Order: sequence, then C-alpha cells, then structure tokens
Amino acid sequence: MKILIKDADLVVTQNSRREILRGASIFIENDIIKAIGDYKDLEGLGANTEVDARGLAVIPGLINLHTHSTQTATRGLLEDIPLMAWLYRIDKIYESIDEEAIGVASKLSFLEGLFCGTTTFVDMELSYRPVISAAREVGVRLFEAAALVDTQETGPSGFERINDPDEIVKKVVRDAVEFKEDPLVKLGLGPVGIPSSSPELLRIAAIEARRNGLFVQTHSSESQVNEKIARKLYGLSETLLLEKMGVLGPWLIIVHGVNLTRTDIDTLAKHGVSVAHCPTSNAKLGNGVAPAWHLISRGVNLGLGTDGASSNNSLDLFQEIKTFILMQRAILKETVLSAQQAFDAATINGARALRITGKIGSIQPGAYADLVLVDLRSLYLQPSTMFLENLVFSGGCKSVKHVFVNGKLLVKDGLFIDPTLVDKIITDFEEAFERIQKIVV
Repeated sequence: MKILIKDADLVVTQNSRREILRGASIFIENDIIKAIGDYKDLEGLGANTEVDARGLAVIPGLINLHTHSTQTATRGLLEDIPLMAWLYRIDKIYESIDEEAIGVASKLSFLEGLFCGTTTFVDMELSYRPVISAAREVGVRLFEAAALVDTQETGPSGFERINDPDEIVKKVVRDAVEFKEDPLVKLGLGPVGIPSSSPELLRIAAIEARRNGLFVQTHSSESQVNEKIARKLYGLSETLLLEKMGVLGPWLIIVHGVNLTRTDIDTLAKHGVSVAHCPTSNAKLGNGVAPAWHLISRGVNLGLGTDGASSNNSLDLFQEIKTFILMQRAILKETVLSAQQAFDAATINGARALRITGKIGSIQPGAYADLVLVDLRSLYLQPSTMFLENLVFSGGCKSVKHVFVNGKLLVKDGLFIDPTLVDKIITDFEEAFERIQKIVV
C-alpha cells in the first residue's frame, strides 16, 4: 500500500533539528515513511491513495510510556483513597477478573488513547495475552511489560516468597521470542517494584534484558511508603538498591520517581535510565509531584505516561502534557518547561526510552508511519500561528482529525474506521463491568 499525504500546512517533524515544514507532503509505502517533500516531487511515486492535508498539521503519534490497560474496568470505582489502600483493592480485583474482561477493558483503553493521538502504548499487566490480542484488534503499537511479582506481605512481620523469580522471568523471555519480528507488538519485563518484586527478581530481569535485548519497566519511588520499606529492609533508597543489584541501565524505564533525591537523580543519569512521569496519577493518589525539571536538567531522559484509568482517570496524553508543565511551574514558582520540551516528552523521549529513536516519535524517512493529523481550523487552536503552544495548552485531543498507525488509517474525521467494532467493544465492556462491580463491592 502506498499513501501520499498531500500538502499539509504544517509537518511537525520532531527530528533532531525540530523542523516544522510548511506545505509539505509525506509519502508512505506499507508501514514506513519513505519521503517528505513537495507534492510535485512525490506525486510520481505511484501512491494508491492520496489524503488531502490542506488545513491540517501532521504530528508524530504520541507515546504513552506507562499505563495499565485493564484499569478502564475500574475507572471511578476506587476514588478518594490513599495509594496503599488503593493498591490493596486493585490487587483484589485483579485476583478475580477474567481474561475476557481484561481483553475488552484493554480494547477500550487503546481506543480512548487512539482518539487522542496516542499510537504507542507501554502497558504493564500480569495477564498479557488478552492485552496483546486487544492491541492487535484495535491496531495500535504495543510494548507490553509483563508484570512480575514474587513476594507478598505477611503482615507486620515481613514478606514471603510466592513465585520463583528465575522461573517467572524466563517464562516471559521465552514468550518474547514470539514477538521478535512483530512490527507492532513487543514483550518486555515488568517487575512491579519493591516490595512486590524482590531485589533478586529485579536483578534477574536486568540480566535477561541485557542478554535478550528486552526492555524493563518497574515502579520506583512512587510513594514515601515504598521508600521507607526499601530503607528499612535494605538500608538504601530504591534507586541505590537498584544500582547495587545491577538493575540500572538504558534498558530500564523507572515509573513515577516522585521521591527521588538529588543523589538518586544523578545515579539514574549516570546509568542512562529513563523515567516515565505520570503527573496526574501521582497527584490524584496524593503521592506528590516528581522532580521532573531536575531530572531533565541533570540529563535524565523523561517521557510521559497516563498510568491506568483507575488512577487518572483519563487516557488523554495531551492532558498529561499540559499537567506536566503546569505542575512543575507551580512547585518551582518559575516558568520552566516550554511547549517544545513537553511535546518532546510525549514523542521523541518515549522513543529514546524504548531504544528505537528514529522509528517512532518523529516524522522522517525510515520511521514508522505513526501519524496524527490535526485540524488547524479547530476553535481550540486559534490563533493557529502559535500551533505548538496552543496544541499543548489548549487544542490537543479535541483537534485530532485522522490517525495512522503503521501506515494504516485507523481514525478518520474523528471516528474509528470500523464503527461496528467500537459498538461491539462498548457493549462487551458494559457486560464485563457488571461482573467487575460485584467484585469491587
């Protein structure tokens, strides 16, 4: 399939020079961007389909660096409770939820993000097969961090081992081979974090990630409780414990990092670790505001995640971009962070965290054709001459018109290309939700 996106008013490339091209066209062959230039230079390349992009801006598909897709099934059910109680309730739901409900909840998550311009999701779930099937059915790009847990609390006395860490890691490693050549799905390792994941589990995950070229994602320094547990059991902050165990490296994405110290931040920078910042979730659960500006200033690669719909409750990554900027400015009492820096966090920084810079998060020859076409006539973008600023602070999700993933048009004129699938997903979800509500009660 050859597609020519014709005469876009703007193409926000997010390349190394952050070029914004005017009146440019994009030629796509199968799933790859082959050329960008004037229409007259590309029209002879034999496109099967032309998309008129006059009056539109083309931006890279957004990268949601951390979510839990199943949690749309619990959106609005667990409100106004602190993190540890929230985690306890979530765990009880996960113990009872069936794979059919996991699949349909994940489809709903991916659709919601897709309508707001997210084309790549980094997800973390224990039952990853139904999530992968859901991503394939909707058509999004998925990096699934298989959730790994090997310990559980036994009350004030401590913790007990419930799974063999070597065994559960190597099972995921074996399964990951299945997706090695898959252009849209990758399976990685998702040790949930201390205390649910022991230091030994985290160490083994890092070893296998290096050996097999996999990514690792783990929650760390989300709350003061987690930090206190790490210091009580091991005498170190979570970050320094991870360093001691050999976990830190460019394969690792730390989620949250709310309570990082300056020493922790410098340690992450030294090892090339990326951070998935989830500002809305951290605020909603009362965990605080991560030192995102200090992370960026010290050279740590920082991307953005929505977290799950149970703790956000939205999967609109544009909303996360805006919240990211505003919270940092509020706590620092300075106008730090530009619209460009925040947009970087939702695009090229996510690609860097996943170690596929130049393939997603930017518009350039050789990249996957994950593209979002934004309506420059949208009320929310006026004046459109200040496009990036208004996209970040105002327009966002409300201005998305078309979305391509891997060269395939999935959203057209703000509607999913297959409306019958959307209707079916919502119907199936309503039925699943009735079962889930009974678990919560």
